[in-house]
Amino acid sequence: MSAFTSALSARSLWNRAWSLSPILAVSTGVMALGAVLTTLGLLLDSRQLVGEPVWLKPTKFYLSLAAYNATVLYFFSFLSEQRRLVRISGRILAAAGALEMVAITLQAARGVRSHFNVATPFDAAIFSTMGIAITVLWVTMIVLAVALLRSRLADRPLAAALRLGFIAAVIGMGLGYFMTNPNATQLEAMKAGQRVVEAGSHTFGAPDGGPGLPLVGWSTTAGDMRPAHFLGLHAMQVLPILAALLARRRNLSETQRQAAVRATGIAYTGVMLVLAMQALRGLPIVHWDAVGLSALALVVTAALATAATTLRHRPISAAVA
Repeated sequence: MSAFTSALSARSLWNRAWSLSPILAVSTGVMALGAVLTTLGLLLDSRQLVGEPVWLKPTKFYLSLAAYNATVLYFFSFLSEQRRLVRISGRILAAAGALEMVAITLQAARGVRSHFNVATPFDAAIFSTMGIAITVLWVTMIVLAVALLRSRLADRPLAAALRLGFIAAVIGMGLGYFMTNPNATQLEAMKAGQRVVEAGSHTFGAPDGGPGLPLVGWSTTAGDMRPAHFLGLHAMQVLPILAALLARRRNLSETQRQAAVRATGIAYTGVMLVLAMQALRGLPIVHWDAVGLSALALVVTAALATAATTLRHRPISAAVA
């Protein structure tokens, strides 16, 4: 593909995004720019915070929100008949995302935690504001998920991918609320009237900041809700991409593709929930006991049953063919 063709394609995508939701299109570009700038921060600022570079969290969040906004714009293209819902939702999501990233970036620049930080009234206000922004974003996602469930889409495999992906994303975002609850140590300190500087944590069974996986920092010694949270949020990208890849396989019928998408969606959501259970039980992602492995086996069984059921209930036209 020539540079000219690539430029035309990029311009076409931008025009399409702008026609769906100008403010969310601009927000996507701002998040991408923020990711570039905070990546420079990683290279130029050597400060550490809770065992990782101070600009790592903002970078991850900018990248995640850029991908999230772009995906929502794609989802909006299937809700074109509900222009008012799309317009209002785009504004809400852009505002909530901007508020979240201003808070995270500000706290990173100050060299303090954004999440769970209640050390001062200002820090507590920042954390509360982030909680309100994410709650508004989450409720908006639920409304959009309902709209997608009620919409009529001709491509059944893609429809399944969009709906399952969005539902999994709603659940994955909801799992984040487990991290905002004060842990046992923090609750004991609160009851004793002691000053608490943090309320909530990523990890369960150990303080934040211990040994973790490279790059992502997910705990290798205690339960950590971030893997399940991450997996859920990105279901809305993974499943539609799977549907698009399967559409290129001409040897697969629509029913077969739908079965594959549904089974993958069930497996994906199930693994996310098992990871959440693993975290709440205080077990890291690298350690699995009999209960965790049994839960994974149950997920595989449910996914295979979903595929078999979909293939059995194929349309008459497909059966005849």
